[in-house]
Amino acid sequence: MVFDTIRNYVFISMNACNMFALIHGSEEVLRARYRSLLQDVPVAILTALCAIVIQIIAFYGSVDWKLSTLFPLLRMLVASAVLLYWFTFKNDTPSLSLIRKRMWAIGAVMMISALLNFNRNLQLLAHTGSDFHYFMIFHTTMYGLCFAFILSRMGIIAYLFNFIFISSALLCIFYGQVEHRYALTALLIMFEVGMLVAMHTSNKTFNRLVTVTTDTQQLLEENQRLAYQDELTQLPNRRLFFQQLEAQLSEAKRKQEGFAVGILDLDQFKPVNDQCGHHTGDQVLKVIGTRLLRLNTAHLQCYRLGGDEFAFLIQGDLRAQVLHALANTLNQTIHQPIQVHAHTFKLFASIGACLYGHDAASGQLLYEQADAALYQAKRQGGAQLMLFTDMATKQQKAS
Repeated sequence: MVFDTIRNYVFISMNACNMFALIHGSEEVLRARYRSLLQDVPVAILTALCAIVIQIIAFYGSVDWKLSTLFPLLRMLVASAVLLYWFTFKNDTPSLSLIRKRMWAIGAVMMISALLNFNRNLQLLAHTGSDFHYFMIFHTTMYGLCFAFILSRMGIIAYLFNFIFISSALLCIFYGQVEHRYALTALLIMFEVGMLVAMHTSNKTFNRLVTVTTDTQQLLEENQRLAYQDELTQLPNRRLFFQQLEAQLSEAKRKQEGFAVGILDLDQFKPVNDQCGHHTGDQVLKVIGTRLLRLNTAHLQCYRLGGDEFAFLIQGDLRAQVLHALANTLNQTIHQPIQVHAHTFKLFASIGACLYGHDAASGQLLYEQADAALYQAKRQGGAQLMLFTDMATKQQKAS
């Protein structure tokens, strides 16, 4: 009989958890509920342990030890296991599917605990007198209300948990040896309605705050993206280039590592705007930006500085032949035919680059050196890379 009752309780609790899985909110709300639940777990377990200890003290020596001590100790063991599990995983960042599984497990534990407590109260009613029945009403009501409110982020599970405990308290009122049953029932229902309203309002407010916070965060991220991204080409823009140039310079000084700064300017782009219009020129820049964006890696980052001028930062192997190979790759990428309406364009780029030296004073100086090398490359016919060191060597020979 008891085994059949427990089996039915488990079946009911599993269905209740399935209901919870079907009604949870958006991904952001679910993650926020999970984080909030993690913060509430210690309080909930402390509440449960205190309530269980009070039960043991109240019923010790008055009823069979299995009812007064064994079952509460088993509940304390489960609560301690949950607390240990919480300490183990409180700082991890689980996937959404794992969050659902964990909340499902918590819901199952809550429901099974509530239903087993309901069954235990039935047995206690038959073995205790009036004083204990009053205690059971008060203890069950307060435990159900407090625990459900603490874990209200569980959604429907918290409501079902609360409903089972309140039903158990009502059972004690009508089948126990108590006076003023209807007054006690009215008082209990009043507390229950207040608790349900508070839980519902709290959850609505929580969900609304999560939604507002998520929307605000997305807006901030979008504004930040727009602040550091070129609108036409979707490449990082001039502002981000100089910020990352300074950051890279600081990192290179700290680690005694090298990097290179490059400036890229399209050859013969002005006739595209003059002959075909700025709209066509913008389309050409958009295509080139898309191509350069595909080249971005952890060691190479391309930027649009403005107009037909682009830039790049490169880390790693900085031998001259590596930079010349990169320049060749950039020019091959840019030189691929660009079809805009009835026009086909084939462009090249002049590239100036500067290797970081340990005596570099600032990122601005590196940029100016790369820019000087760029214009030297243009003066020599374009479609090539000019290193600032090569430029300085040639100037020294010429002098």
